[in-house]
Amino acid sequence: MNRFMGKRNRKGKNGGVPVTIREVARRAQVSVGTVSRVMNNLPDVNPELRARVQEALEELNYRPNARARSFARNSSPTLSFILSNRDFLHPFHSHVLQGVEEYCEESGYFVIYTRFRYLPAVSAGDLRLPPVLQSNGIADCVILAGANYDNFTRSLEKRGIHYVLLANNFVTEHCREPYDQVRFDDFTGAVEATRYLLQLGHKHIWFIGDVSVPWYRNRFEGYARTMKEAGLEAKAQTASLSDDRFLNGFHSARMMLEQKAPLTAILAGNDDVAYGAWEALRMQGLEVPRDISLVGFDDLYGQSRMPALTSVRVDAEEVGRQLARMAISKIKMQGQRFPEVLLPALLVKRETCRPLLSPNGEASNS
Repeated sequence: MNRFMGKRNRKGKNGGVPVTIREVARRAQVSVGTVSRVMNNLPDVNPELRARVQEALEELNYRPNARARSFARNSSPTLSFILSNRDFLHPFHSHVLQGVEEYCEESGYFVIYTRFRYLPAVSAGDLRLPPVLQSNGIADCVILAGANYDNFTRSLEKRGIHYVLLANNFVTEHCREPYDQVRFDDFTGAVEATRYLLQLGHKHIWFIGDVSVPWYRNRFEGYARTMKEAGLEAKAQTASLSDDRFLNGFHSARMMLEQKAPLTAILAGNDDVAYGAWEALRMQGLEVPRDISLVGFDDLYGQSRMPALTSVRVDAEEVGRQLARMAISKIKMQGQRFPEVLLPALLVKRETCRPLLSPNGEASNS
């Protein structure tokens, strides 16, 4: 189902200056993207925030203006945010969309959101595009998020549809030129996380992540290179044991423990994988970080879970803002290609790592 998102104006209670979505956000003390998601009845909004937005909408007498929406559809530049092969409830992609919404709101553009599931084996010519792309003129540029494949981008190129891509989740067997895409530096993020564990004295550091997909593979390569530079062996569980990320972490950690190999720290390729591994450790009577230090990736939950997970943070909202900025630039420059934007991924140190204790109970300085 498509959802229309963007700026909607309405006169206030006294019939004065039209109320804007930004005024609603200020009244509710939330972001513009949160107001947009509440107005479009999207599911990933905290109930407390949803109530605050709804109260602000009522207080300001803000109502959707169907006439303005019709005018906007017909005359305002429009972006299409397509989430491919992913569940919208995943927190990372919902934050990417929030960043897109906020940037477009500030720039006077509109966003149409839709989900799209397709198989990579279908040829580009036979791929049935989502309805928003089947009618000419609905979207001036497309933002591709989620997991995407060559056949979709080739299909867009054949039809002359401009697009920008979230490149970390793009699966291809070919070398894609670094244009018209935004990427976060997960390789360097994994390097930083591994170096941190080494500084804490850990030498038996394991990686968990399915390297058959590029986002885990990049993180594994950063980890493996750092271990090699330290003169240590890279140890990893890289075959997926479940399509569910939590269960993959759980089963992978349990298998590692059954092997009775030396293990003092785990770098997980995703926060959900890390929490699954954590549960397996707990069931074996091991504590984090007393017995095993644990690092996740993506910082999906921040400090909302206690104790809070040390994780490599990806600013998903900034990813969305950069995707929107590039898409709008392509519209203004009539399809001109733009070089890749690379965003940092930074380690956030919390409660799940600590220095390795020596046999006498003292912290290691190695």
